[in-house]
Amino acid sequence: MTITASENQATAVRRKAKSRRGKFKLDPQGLLIHVLLITASAVIISPLLWMVVTTMKEQQDIFTKPLWYIPPQPRLFENIGHVFGKIDFIRYFLNSLIVSTSITVLDLFFSSMCGFALAKYRFPGRVIVFGSIIATMMIPFIVILVPQYILVRDFGWLDSYAGLIIPAAISSFGIFMMRQAFLGTPDELLEAARIDGASEWRILFQIVLPMHVPSLISLAILRFLGEWDSLLWPLVVTNGENMRTMSLGLALLQDDRYGTDIPMLMTAATMALAPIVLVYAFLQRYFIKSVAGSGLKQ
Repeated sequence: MTITASENQATAVRRKAKSRRGKFKLDPQGLLIHVLLITASAVIISPLLWMVVTTMKEQQDIFTKPLWYIPPQPRLFENIGHVFGKIDFIRYFLNSLIVSTSITVLDLFFSSMCGFALAKYRFPGRVIVFGSIIATMMIPFIVILVPQYILVRDFGWLDSYAGLIIPAAISSFGIFMMRQAFLGTPDELLEAARIDGASEWRILFQIVLPMHVPSLISLAILRFLGEWDSLLWPLVVTNGENMRTMSLGLALLQDDRYGTDIPMLMTAATMALAPIVLVYAFLQRYFIKSVAGSGLKQ
């Protein structure tokens, strides 16, 4: 009996090892796909790595040393000091954080309501309304820049958080994305909630939205990244030092007369990139789940 048990155990170990070898075995097509993915990743990541390495260099090292050269005595802290001495980095950073976060939260709120109405309510003109919203996605921002600026000026919102936030508080893409996500919600579930006496607000915020957290987070990531990188609208609508955003601050570090201090500029860009990396690092699994699921495919 003991010998039989030992033989069974040895057989199970061999089968397990064989199955593991089978899992890691790649066919030529799979190997080619992996090579292409690794190559594409290297091409995408290389500029970011070069940017980080440049924060440790002096100006002359950029043109005389190899791209990936790291000096024996990195000058990261010196370059950080130059950034804070050149621009009001903290102020610009906080402005970008306030504007990007506010726009993201407002867009999630309004897009969820509009998307839910367009997906689950039946009212006259619903198709026309949705088609009009989709049509606005095809209009370049530069076309509406001047009319939008005039409206903001007439409201007295120039050089203020209201002028930076309110015009972007709702997006046609956000409405489209949330509508597509809400289409997958069973109507029977909503009817059961209404029979139990739940209000439409409660149905939306306590039943529907918790079912579509990946779609909400995906929209939040896209809006936050887009607004954090925004340059044209803050450039047009702000005049004073106190309302400039991070993108404008990076633009101020470029000096055409005496030459741009590239290590200082790359240091500021790396610090400005940190919130984006952190946001995506914590929320990437929801974003991937939304893309792989119904949020962007329906």
